[in-house]
Amino acid sequence: MEKEQIVKMIQKRLGLNNKEFEPIKNNPKFRRLFDNILAGAQYRLVAEVVESEGCHSGHVKGQSLFFDSAGNLLTREAPERVCAFLMPNLTVLINAFFENFMNGRDPNEVMFNRTGCFDVGHACGGWGHVTVEMRAEKRK
Repeated sequence: MEKEQIVKMIQKRLGLNNKEFEPIKNNPKFRRLFDNILAGAQYRLVAEVVESEGCHSGHVKGQSLFFDSAGNLLTREAPERVCAFLMPNLTVLINAFFENFMNGRDPNEVMFNRTGCFDVGHACGGWGHVTVEMRAEKRK
């Protein structure tokens, strides 16, 4: 796929006409994104549960959530239940990986690649706590 095809595909997904899309198409940061999007599309993000205690949603150690390189949860590969209180912190990590993809860097250079849910755990007055570690892996 060529760069211009990708640009047209993004414009179509955003539902913007040519005039509305022009500021995006001409923005240097988005031109850099268009240059690197194919390399980033070779990856998916994996948020693996590395610790889980008292999770009401049933997340267990070893379970993974999968996202495409644009940050979309791959629902066909997701557990039946995904805790909404885990997602906001995952969004911060997804953004860090996405920034690396779109700037042509190794996505796994994210130094602080662990996060967890908002629940503080039973020892601190909550129910439980889940910790996940995110990595980018080449799609199969």
